[in-house]
Amino acid sequence: MHPLYLVTGQPAVGKTTYAQKLAQSKHACLIDIDTISEPIVQAGLSLAGMPVDDRDSQTYKQAFREPVYDAMWQTARQNLPQVPVVMCGPFTRELRQPDWQQQIQQNMQCPVTIYWLYASIATIKMRMQKRGNKRDWDKLAGWEAYQTYFKAMPQCRHIAVNCDT
Repeated sequence: MHPLYLVTGQPAVGKTTYAQKLAQSKHACLIDIDTISEPIVQAGLSLAGMPVDDRDSQTYKQAFREPVYDAMWQTARQNLPQVPVVMCGPFTRELRQPDWQQQIQQNMQCPVTIYWLYASIATIKMRMQKRGNKRDWDKLAGWEAYQTYFKAMPQCRHIAVNCDT
């Protein structure tokens, strides 16, 4: 089985850019959380009468979080026999598990490397404002409370990557 690389970190830290470069250097399949799920999530939210840009409400997390990650894991599992895989997503809850890397290695039966991307709060806020994504409006409106969600991470084995530059 080929290696699995996980690119993690909070929104607007630079995960997609880093994951694209990593996938290119490893000749790997890239599985990005937004690419794999965005059209389906927006359709589901619309049918449920919810804002299509919601990614932070309890309703969204209860209805979509696990299926989105399951789709990513299934896609990785399908590709790993042929090529290395780079998965890109926040994985916020999972990073708090000290044995997460070992769990993935056992479950996926392959070597796993976790990259945790970080940057200064000012850099992340600037990037979020610059990209102008509607999904970020609630985050920016409640910036201080939103940032407290990311202070305790990660607990698992990882490679820290400073994305301030």
